[in-house]
Amino acid sequence: MAKQKKDPLLEALKEGRSYTWTVPEGGNLASMRKAVKHGQTLTMSPVTDRVEIQVGDFVLVKWHQSDIFHIVGEIQNDQYLIVNSLGKVNGWVGKQEILGKITNIIEPEPRPDVLTMLDQLKDACLDLIEQEQLALEDAQRLLSIVDHLQWYANRIGAKRWDTTPRDNIWSFQQNLWRLTRQTKNVDSQNPDKVYCFIDLGKRCVGLASEIFLIFENDARKLK
Repeated sequence: MAKQKKDPLLEALKEGRSYTWTVPEGGNLASMRKAVKHGQTLTMSPVTDRVEIQVGDFVLVKWHQSDIFHIVGEIQNDQYLIVNSLGKVNGWVGKQEILGKITNIIEPEPRPDVLTMLDQLKDACLDLIEQEQLALEDAQRLLSIVDHLQWYANRIGAKRWDTTPRDNIWSFQQNLWRLTRQTKNVDSQNPDKVYCFIDLGKRCVGLASEIFLIFENDARKLK
């Protein structure tokens, strides 16, 4: 039987250490999506004194055969009411069931607006074309990425740029922000950096198409 992979967060808490991680951009934050944001850096620390626990704290709780990351909604004596960010009540737990609490939150770097990011991408493409003296075909491929993203930005509409079409699918702005950061970090010494740049861009275009189609399908269902 294969051994289960150890959870570094749980291991740190068991050893009396704090654990810090960054919430990945995008993805499904499930029932904590109204309290936790993508890109936040969170630090979870062991609870050495139960007096430290306050209503509103984000806590890791032993729940049945697993553990959940939720919120303290109410405290009565040594009992803690556990809720999620959507208002669902899970139930009461004793102090021994609280494994740790969030002690520090660092907000993510603010994303530029979509139009600024599109300008940045275009500038990056033009710089790469000039630096690499690209053939016309490759230059057109690069610039077509910005054109396609601009086209989808217009079709999706500014009001929906930062709207996630599904809980587990990123918004158009999130995808564009990831692409902008990835293109800035493309290794300048990589001989395939031009194609890496193109591949990242084409993937973002495909995701923009998916986002648009989801919005359109949902709109048709409402008619």
